[in-house]
Amino acid sequence: PPRSTLFPYTTLFRSRQRRRTKAQTDHKNKNNKKEYLNSMSTSPANTMTTAALQPLLRLLESKGISSRELLGSLGLDAPSVTSATQRISIKHFDQLLEQAARLLDDQAIGLAAGQRLEMPSFYLLGFLISSCQTGREGLAVLRRYYALISDTRAPDFFIGQDSIKIVFYVTEGTPFGSQTRSEFIAAGIHTAGQAIAGGYYQIQGVGFRHPPPSHKDRISRFFDAPVQFNQAQNWVSFSSRHLDSPLSYANPQLFAMLRSEAEQALARFSELKSFSQRVMHILYQWPETVPMTKDAVAELLSTSSRTLTRRLQEEDCQFSSLVKEVRLEKAKQALKSARTDVQQLALDLGFSDRRGFERAFKQWTGVTPAAYRRKQLSNSDMEEIGRAHV
Repeated sequence: PPRSTLFPYTTLFRSRQRRRTKAQTDHKNKNNKKEYLNSMSTSPANTMTTAALQPLLRLLESKGISSRELLGSLGLDAPSVTSATQRISIKHFDQLLEQAARLLDDQAIGLAAGQRLEMPSFYLLGFLISSCQTGREGLAVLRRYYALISDTRAPDFFIGQDSIKIVFYVTEGTPFGSQTRSEFIAAGIHTAGQAIAGGYYQIQGVGFRHPPPSHKDRISRFFDAPVQFNQAQNWVSFSSRHLDSPLSYANPQLFAMLRSEAEQALARFSELKSFSQRVMHILYQWPETVPMTKDAVAELLSTSSRTLTRRLQEEDCQFSSLVKEVRLEKAKQALKSARTDVQQLALDLGFSDRRGFERAFKQWTGVTPAAYRRKQLSNSDMEEIGRAHV
């Protein structure tokens, strides 16, 4: 047809194209705003309390670096972050650590920041732990109210006759971020232990999941205790000899008042469960006889598969990643027993055969299921021998 007859349609097409482009831009800007708001939200979606940033910010300020400028360069609202009462995403925390390491030319930034940890920075939980009557009570309080500072799994405590091992967990982030946060938490535990328990706190050893870094000697000097790398978990071990001895700053009246406030805060926080956490909870409880599919989970949540995917993406998460995490955790637990049939375990976890499970497990952990089980059983035997000699 003549060009003159196409002109109205061409104009209409271009007009629609401009509106579509504008709508896409608006949607992108809206998503960027949502991502920023989520980074400072009180809703737990791979977040931690901004109180954990305070040691890092104090370190930067002591070196003449403006923390406000650094936060601004990463698109973070300085007043919100420095309030220490909000939450920040692990993604943004890792970006801060990486930028701070570059500015200070210090790969041990986590260790350096952990040394500056002060319990009052954590407000309610910090004062509550500081007012405990014994170390045992302090550990119980930390585990009970850990959700107030992080939505990462609460630490586990293994208390023996002579030692206590605190196994702490780190949310996966960037390789540098995960390693640095591990060193930050370990250094923070050590610093807090010295501040709260004084001479009662006697460190015995430290373990990290990551391989030895270039600053491993600096880590050893700081802890002044045996440090092990390439461990199955991150942990700090110290003497249990004075676990029930009265602490210097014990204040029963203040403790009772703060604990009541902590219970109220925990109740409020429990209502803020993220969508990904709800999905994770369902996956952990999923019956082994039913295929673990996205459609089935979506149906249980009274939503569609597309909506489930979208809501997980809003929390920077994928359904496949959650399934992998659940499978890995269940596999590790099952392989601690010598009686577990690997073929049946593979089928229970949704694999078509043993070979597929073994390939996946090695990809996840770096070792075969058989090697992992041998190591777990060997560690268990050593612990039994140790207890027999006590």
